Amino acid sequence: MSNKTKSEAGLIGSGGICIDGDIEMRLTQFHSSGLFFAFRIIIALLATFSAALLGNCFTDANISPMLLAYDSTVAVLAFGLLASKHKIIKICAGIVGVMYIVPLIGKIKLIKYGALAAAHGYLTKGELPGQNTGVYKEYLTTASAVNQGLYYFFSAVILFIAIGTVIACVVRIDFPMLFIVTFPILEVGLYLGFNVPTVSVLMMLISWITVLAMNIINHTTNKAGRNNTFAVHEKSKTFFFTSSESKAGFYTLYIKFVAIVTASVFLAVVIFSKISGFYRPDSFADLRYNLHHAAERFDITHADDFLIDVNGGSNLFGVTTVGGTNGGILGTTNGISFNGSKAMVINTEPFNYTMYLRGYVAGDYAENQWQPLETDDTIKKISEDISETGRWIQDYDSLLLSDSDDATGSSDSAMNITIKGACSKFVYAPYSCDYSYSYSALGENSGMTPYNDSYVRISQSSKNYTVYYKTFHTPSWIIRTDSLVSADLDHFSPKFQDVTNLYKEYVKRNYTTPVDLDSLNTVYKEICKKYLRDDPEYCSYNEIYSAIKNYFSDNKFTYDTNPGKTPEGEDFLDYFLTNQKKGYCTYYATAGTHLLRKFGYPARYIEGYMILPSQLQTATKDDDRYELVVKDKCAHAWTEVFIEGAGWMPAEFTPGYDGDNPNLTKEEKGIDKKDESSLSSSSSKPDSSKTDINNSSRKPLNNSNASANSRTSPKNNSNGSNSKPRGGGAIGKNSNDKNSDASANDSKNSSKPDGSGGIVRSPVAKTIGMTLIAVVAGLAAIVINRKRSLDKMHESCTQKDLAKRVTAIYTYSLKYLSVLHIEVKKNLSDMQICDELINKCHEQRIHQLDDKLTELTIMAVEANMSADSITEEEAAKAEEIMRSISEDIVAKKLDIISKLSAKYIYCLY
Repeated sequence: MSNKTKSEAGLIGSGGICIDGDIEMRLTQFHSSGLFFAFRIIIALLATFSAALLGNCFTDANISPMLLAYDSTVAVLAFGLLASKHKIIKICAGIVGVMYIVPLIGKIKLIKYGALAAAHGYLTKGELPGQNTGVYKEYLTTASAVNQGLYYFFSAVILFIAIGTVIACVVRIDFPMLFIVTFPILEVGLYLGFNVPTVSVLMMLISWITVLAMNIINHTTNKAGRNNTFAVHEKSKTFFFTSSESKAGFYTLYIKFVAIVTASVFLAVVIFSKISGFYRPDSFADLRYNLHHAAERFDITHADDFLIDVNGGSNLFGVTTVGGTNGGILGTTNGISFNGSKAMVINTEPFNYTMYLRGYVAGDYAENQWQPLETDDTIKKISEDISETGRWIQDYDSLLLSDSDDATGSSDSAMNITIKGACSKFVYAPYSCDYSYSYSALGENSGMTPYNDSYVRISQSSKNYTVYYKTFHTPSWIIRTDSLVSADLDHFSPKFQDVTNLYKEYVKRNYTTPVDLDSLNTVYKEICKKYLRDDPEYCSYNEIYSAIKNYFSDNKFTYDTNPGKTPEGEDFLDYFLTNQKKGYCTYYATAGTHLLRKFGYPARYIEGYMILPSQLQTATKDDDRYELVVKDKCAHAWTEVFIEGAGWMPAEFTPGYDGDNPNLTKEEKGIDKKDESSLSSSSSKPDSSKTDINNSSRKPLNNSNASANSRTSPKNNSNGSNSKPRGGGAIGKNSNDKNSDASANDSKNSSKPDGSGGIVRSPVAKTIGMTLIAVVAGLAAIVINRKRSLDKMHESCTQKDLAKRVTAIYTYSLKYLSVLHIEVKKNLSDMQICDELINKCHEQRIHQLDDKLTELTIMAVEANMSADSITEEEAAKAEEIMRSISEDIVAKKLDIISKLSAKYIYCLY
C-alpha cells in the first residue's frame, strides 16, 4: 500500500508549467503588520478585563471597574509587548511586568485570604453554605483589610488571565486556550444563575468570536506548510494566503471593507425610506420593542428569553424563564429545579394573605404554549380611550376599588421591588395595582409599558421600582371576592363607563373559549355530575372552583416537579388529564384555566411569584415594613379568573399551594418562629399610626383633572406635599444606623497591628506607585538605550576601516528605510533586495533614490566581496547617500508618532 502524502501545489498553467513561488498581492493602500499586532493586544485586553469584571460581580467584591481596567491594561501590555520586534520595547515591558509581580509576591498570604473572602462572597450571594471560607475573618478583621485582600487576589487573578490571553491572542492565535482561560470565570456565575453584566459579556463574546475567526483563518491558510505569499489547494482549487504579513494586511483591509459595506447598507435603507415614504407595518412595533430591550441589557442567564413577547418564550438547554417557570411553554422539559437563588427583594408592609405577584399574563393556548392575545381593533380602542385619561386598562382592578376603602376594607399600600434573578422584562405587582400611577411615580424614562390588556413590561435596566396597590385585611381570596361582589363596586363615573363596559365584552369574548379536547369535555362532564348535580349554571363561582379542586384531589392528581416531557405529537393538556396526572404549577394552571372557561368564566394563565404571609418572619423588619428575600422557590403559575364586580382574581388549583408552598422548607416558610402568632395578630389589625400614602386627596374618579394628571403627578401625602409616601421609592433598611455601626467597628479595629489584619494602607496607591516606578525605569532605559545606540551608530559609520564603514552605512541606510516600512525580509541577493526596495519606494512615491540606492548597494557588495579597497571618496559618497536617505527622504515623511518611534524605538535620530 502506497503512503502518498498530500502536497500543495502552486499555480499550474494550461501548458503544465507549475509556478511554485511567491505571488505578490498588491493592495491599494499599505497596511502595516504592526497594526495587526496592536489589534491582537486589544483583543487580549478585552478578554482579560471582561473576565475581571465578571469575577468582581460574582463575588460581590465591589472593586472599582477603573482599578480592574488599570490592572488589566498593565498586565496585558507588560506581557503582550514582550512579543514586540523592538528590543527596547521588550525591555520596558519586562520592567513593568516585574514591577507588577513584585508587590504580589510579597502579599501571598494576603492573596490567600483574599481568595477566601472572594469565595465567601460568591457563596453568600448564591445563598450557599460558606463552609470554611469564613476563616479569612480571623486575619482580615476590618473592612479595609478585606478590601485589600480582595484587591490583591484579583490582581493575581488578572495576572494569570493576562498571561493566558496574551499567549492565546498575541504570541499565537489559539481560541481553545482563550476559551479555557476565560470561560471558567463566566461559568461560576452561570452555575448559580447570577445575572451577568452586559458590558462584560459583550466584551468577552467579541474576543471569543474574533479569535475564533482568526484561528479558523490561520488553520486554513497554514495547511500548505509553505512560506509562499500565495498558494492554491490542489484538490479544491482554493486560493489562500500563507504569508503572515499578507494576512495581517488583508485583515486590516477586510475590517475596513465590512465597516464601509455595513454603513452603506444602513445609509441606503435610510435614503430609501425617506424617498419612498415607507413605514413599518404595525406588526413590527412589538418586534422592535422586544429586540430593543433584549439588546438593552443582555442577560446571558436569560439568553433564551429575549423574544418572549413574540413567541411566549423558549426553553433552551433547560434554562427556564419568567418567574422560574417556562414563559408559557409547556411540556418541553422533564421538570423544573431550584437552586435557592434570589429572585427578588421586596420591601413591604405586613400582609396576612397569600401575596401573588403577577408577571407574565397569557390568554391564548395553542401548540402546547400560552401566549398573550394578539392586538385587535377592540383592545386598541380600549387602550386609546382609557389612555386619554392617563390610565391603563391594567388598572381595571384598581379602578373598581377607587374611593371604596370603607366598603371593602381595603387601604393603599406600596411595595418596593428589586429584581435579582427573576426575569426583568415584566413588572411584578400585587393584585389591584395602580400600574399607571406606579409608572408616573417611576418616571417616563422607566420604559414601563402596557402590553394589550395582559402584562406590563418594563425596561430591563429598571431593576428597582415601586408599585402602588390596594391591600386587604381579609386573609382569604375567596372571602375577598365575595365581599367585593357584594359591595357592588361596578359603578364607574361616566368618564370610564364606556371603556370598562367595552372591556368586559372583550374579556367575555376572548377569555372564555376553552381548547377543544375530548379529555377536557370528559373531565367537565364528570365534575358537573359528581360535584355540581349536573346544574353548573345554577352554581356559584365558589362552588365551581371547589369542584375543580376536589376533582384533582379525588382522582389522585399529584404535585411533581419532575413529571417528564409531554410525548411528541401529544397535546400537553390532553396528556396531563388522561395519562400523566402529575405535574407542577404550570400543569394545574393550564388545566384550571380551561376548566373555568368550560364553566363560562373568563380565565387566563399567569406566571409570577407567590409569597406566604409567614415568610415575613424570615424578613428584616424596619419600623412597620419588612424587607424580604424572595427565592426562586417562590416562582409559581396560577389561573386568573374575571369576576364581574371584583375584577381579575387568582384561582389556585395546584395541590399543596393552598396557603402553602411545598418547595419551601419550614425555616424558609417562617413557621417555626416563636413569634408567629404576634405577627398574625398585628397583621390582621390596621395600623392606625401608619401614614396614609393614598388619602382622599388622591385622584378621585369624578375629578377629570386629577385623573388626567395621574401619569405625571406624584402621590401627595396628607399634607399635600410632593414627598414620597411611606414605603415608596426610598423604601429600605436604615442605612444610617448600619453605617454608624460599621464605622464604630472600623474605628475599634483600626488600632490593630498589620499582622492582626488591621491593615489600612491602600493597595491601590502602592500598586500605582510601583507602576509609576516601572514607567520611570522604562523611560530611563529608553533614554540610555537611545544614547548607546546613537554612539554605536556614530562609531560604526566613522570607523577607520573603510570597508566596514561602508558596510555599516549600508546597514543603517536600510534601517532608516524600514522606519517607512520599506524593507525586504526575503532571502535574496543584495542586488535583488535593492530592486525590491526601489519598487517599494515607488509604491510610496519615492523616486529620487533609484540611482543612489543602487550605487550604495554596489559599494556595499564591493566592500564585502571585492579584493579592491574602498577609497575615501567612496566612503564619503556612501555617507552622503545615507544622510540624504535619513534627512531628505525619511525625516520629511514622518508624522509626530513616527518621529518619536524613529527617535526612541529605532534610535536613528
